[in-house]
Amino acid sequence: MSIPSYDDLAPAIPDISNSPGERVASVAALLPGAGPVARRRPPGHVPALRGLWAALHGAPVERLAAIACEFSPRIERHPGGTVVLDVAGLQRLLGDAPAIAAELARAGAGHVAIASSYTAAMLLARARPGVTVATGDPETALREVPASVLQHFLTECEGASAGPQGRRPRAPLFDVLGRWGLTTLGEFAALPAGELAARLGPAGVAAQRLARGIDPRPLVPDTGVPRFLASSGLEWPIETLEPLSFVFARLLDPLAAALERADRGAVALHLALRLTDRTTHTRTVPLPVALRDPRVLRTLLCLDLESHPPSAAVDVVTIEIDPAPARILQYSLLERALPSAETLATLMARLGALVGDTRCGSPVLLDTHQPDAFAMAPFECADKGAVVTSRGAIESAVDHVSVLRRFRPPVVVRVSMDGGRPAHVAIDRRGMPGGTVQQAAGPWRGCGGWWTPQAWNRDEWDVALSDGTVCRLFRDRDTGQWCLDGVFD
Repeated sequence: MSIPSYDDLAPAIPDISNSPGERVASVAALLPGAGPVARRRPPGHVPALRGLWAALHGAPVERLAAIACEFSPRIERHPGGTVVLDVAGLQRLLGDAPAIAAELARAGAGHVAIASSYTAAMLLARARPGVTVATGDPETALREVPASVLQHFLTECEGASAGPQGRRPRAPLFDVLGRWGLTTLGEFAALPAGELAARLGPAGVAAQRLARGIDPRPLVPDTGVPRFLASSGLEWPIETLEPLSFVFARLLDPLAAALERADRGAVALHLALRLTDRTTHTRTVPLPVALRDPRVLRTLLCLDLESHPPSAAVDVVTIEIDPAPARILQYSLLERALPSAETLATLMARLGALVGDTRCGSPVLLDTHQPDAFAMAPFECADKGAVVTSRGAIESAVDHVSVLRRFRPPVVVRVSMDGGRPAHVAIDRRGMPGGTVQQAAGPWRGCGGWWTPQAWNRDEWDVALSDGTVCRLFRDRDTGQWCLDGVFD
């Protein structure tokens, strides 16, 4: 009888290469059942793309906390001098993620990182100096971060949780990873979680989730940051908007006073109405600039509810305000007075309640060949540099040789053809252009959007009529109908 030796029972240990890809494959070969699934994410893994988070590092924590409070009321201090803040609501006020990161750096933060999970933002802020913006998949953003960054972060967290008695003993997790030849978080995240748990236990799985940028828990705001929140329970349910406005006034007056004492303004209103049918009606009203006039805030809430009324009577009213630094305005004696931000916000809210949110604002051209295609964008306020004076509008208009004044909807006309070209235009509406065509240019054929209800397929002509009008005509190629699209001024 032969007794098998250890070499017969244990598989050979492969050599570990210096190439990162071969290194991960070699380590995965040590884990039974891994093989080709080493680079797959575990079943049910969903990247944490629930918001936008910024991490500040590289300065005293009190200084970083003061900077973070200027931008967001939702901040959290972490061991090692890192402060995390929620910047998901600052896009309307400051711009996109790079613009927010630039403002944070300008305020005095040493290392600034913005990511879609606060874990990824903290690790990126510790690993890279300056400004880092990674709004995509957190695991992809952390792929090239050294594993030592996560090691130092976990060491500081364990030291902080140990208290004055000293640091608790930590399992040699990263010593094992070093012996396996893994040096980056991307290599660590590529290992199969099941086989990793069998060898390193729950601590290894928890560290790997951090390496993938998955938040271990929701962010807990710092208790030292004041929240501007007010709530009121009603004795009797309210069904109409008029008595509800008095409740808004009772809640907003002390909130506005608290904002004034803190030298802050409201950039967003969060309204939560608990209804009698056990549901909650929530609305968020973004503001163009920081406001704290309670009458304006109440008007904006009432107009928003007028457009989006609750489905049942209201039992409890809760209002929370997102604060921001107050505005400092300096008016000029040499320029024409512009409407205030409060007046503009109220006017736009009234127009939105009257015609709809998508039918008022500033027209923006779309990147398409569809004729007369545009979208409505919200107006911006004068103190943000977005309002153009009448003088600037006149100067910009002079640069254009001609302007097409479109008719919405296009006017139906009758066109006589001669040799395949328009010869005469007749229209039944008084005051509209018509007559013999003296010059014609075209046709310009265009079509598109066949997969949408706004499909177009037409031939366009620019014609000069006998009455001196230069206009644009088009013929719908599907129906054969002629229309007057617009007049050149």
